[in-house]
Amino acid sequence: MFKLRLIIRNTRVLMMTVSLGMMSGWANAAEILWTPEQDVAGFMVMEPSINIDALVDDVVTLKIALKQDEKRLSRQVEQKRITGNETWLSFLLPGGMLYAAYKKNAHTNAIREHKLVSSQLLDITVDLVALTTTAEPIVVAKR
Repeated sequence: MFKLRLIIRNTRVLMMTVSLGMMSGWANAAEILWTPEQDVAGFMVMEPSINIDALVDDVVTLKIALKQDEKRLSRQVEQKRITGNETWLSFLLPGGMLYAAYKKNAHTNAIREHKLVSSQLLDITVDLVALTTTAEPIVVAKR
């Protein structure tokens, strides 16, 4: 559960960095580019922009971690599933219904975490495609 919270926090930091263009905890100063631009009044202003290559590398690293978590959680979902033998034992043994309720709750939580990580992985994949594709035509010039 701690690792899932860490991934959710990293995803939020990544999205905040992309949307605000500010330096986050995992980005160093070399990844922030300051580009001079002239505004309407004629003043030169320096606006920060993010190094897209470094951002893509961080997103790929996060995607790999999410894939590993998804595999681990899918194994947990299978391990926490109630089997036929456990169902029979829960009816026959004293306290079996409590065990069945605990097992069902653990299985439901594992499914919920797996769905959350899967949706985050899908979102990260879409974001990665958006970061790596260019909407404008590529122009090559030679001098």
